[in-house]
Order: sequence, then structure tokens, then C-alpha cells
Amino acid sequence: RSIDGEGHVHFSSSTDDDDQNDGRHVVDDVDVIIFCSGYDYGFPFIDASSNLDLGCVPGERRVRPLYEQVWHASVPSLAFIGLPHSVVPFPLFELQSAAVVSQLSSHESEDDDCVRLPGLSERIEAAARDADSGGPNPKGRVQDTHFLGSHQWDYCRRMARIGGAYDNSTENFIATNKALYDRSGKERKGMVPGGEDLYRETRFRRMDEEQSYEIVHSELEPSESIVLK
Repeated sequence: RSIDGEGHVHFSSSTDDDDQNDGRHVVDDVDVIIFCSGYDYGFPFIDASSNLDLGCVPGERRVRPLYEQVWHASVPSLAFIGLPHSVVPFPLFELQSAAVVSQLSSHESEDDDCVRLPGLSERIEAAARDADSGGPNPKGRVQDTHFLGSHQWDYCRRMARIGGAYDNSTENFIATNKALYDRSGKERKGMVPGGEDLYRETRFRRMDEEQSYEIVHSELEPSESIVLK
């Protein structure tokens, strides 16, 4: 968070830039500081010889043109799993994967519960809007195109509907993921930068039918525990 005159790095929860003595964690003998400022998407196996319009500009953290952040708008048989970030990753990726499989393996019929992707022009228009939106939040940046955060739950529901798998059980699954995400997020905000991420050690038992959970192990002190209302 700050470096004093002797080269010691202070990590503190204080918002006062002049207060360097309240740091709960002080590190000395620092040789190198690496700022982990994010990452770019890249698909080196798709190049000019692929004859495919795919944009991955360094620094933008955006892949385009994609429909629903999964399907290439012009070539929907090409799909990208796992691009959204700030999400509960593996449950979301599982729903994406099921949606992709539904489009590849299902055929339109009365018994087909999956939602077919729209036509070419609609996919291209939707992909263009998404790529230029800056993400789901107002006044977003290009780099936030694949950010979901609190918008991930409705996105998961859309993926489940496209895959023909949305029902009460799936809704309970998504809602329980949200409850766990909210709990961990609030505990994480109470951690001191540079300190131990004790919230990561919390173990839960899912109670999907109640859209809830119970804690079976936690290394947080009772005073650090978060009560969600």
C-alpha cells in the first residue's frame, strides 16, 4: 500500500495516506514489486490463415464478435468457454458448456427444450452491441466487456435456458452459488491487503433446496465473521 523512507512496504486498511504507522503488516528486504494488473485473451492457433474474423487486441481484454460471450457471431459452431470474469467460474462454465452442446447435438423438434440461437443478422447485431457496451455496468470500459459480477446470475439463467436445462433444480443451484458468492465476497472485503486470505479456508455444505448453505469449517474469528441479512 505504501513504502516508507527506509524501503519498508506497509499494508494497511487505513485510508489516510499519511498514516504509515498503523500498518498491521510490514515487509522489508523487498527486491522486486510486480503489479498483477490483469491479463489479455489470446488464441495463437487462430491466425490469418484461419480466414476467421476474430478480434483480440492487446490491452482491450475483449474477444469479438461473440454472441452471448460464447458463440462466434458468424460461425456459431465455434464457441469459447470461460471468457467472463469476476464470476463463480466452474458452475458458470458448466452451464456454458451445456448450452454449447445443446446447439451442436440437438435438432429442432417438439421435444427439444433448448432455445435455438437466433439468425445470423441478429447474432451479429447483438455481438456488436455487446463488444461496444463496456460490460453490463453504465459507463463501462472496453476492458470490462467480459465482466459480469452481480450480473452473472441472470447470465447463468440464460445459459441454462439456451441449453434446455432451466428448472427449479437449476434455479436452486444458481441461487445457492449466489449465496456462497455473496458470503465470500463480504468476508474478503474484511481482509487486510497483504494479509492471510482466511476466508478462502471456509468450507461450506450446500443446501440447494433451501438456496442456502451451512458452514462446516472456518478459520475466521467470530468477530471477523460476516452475518448476511
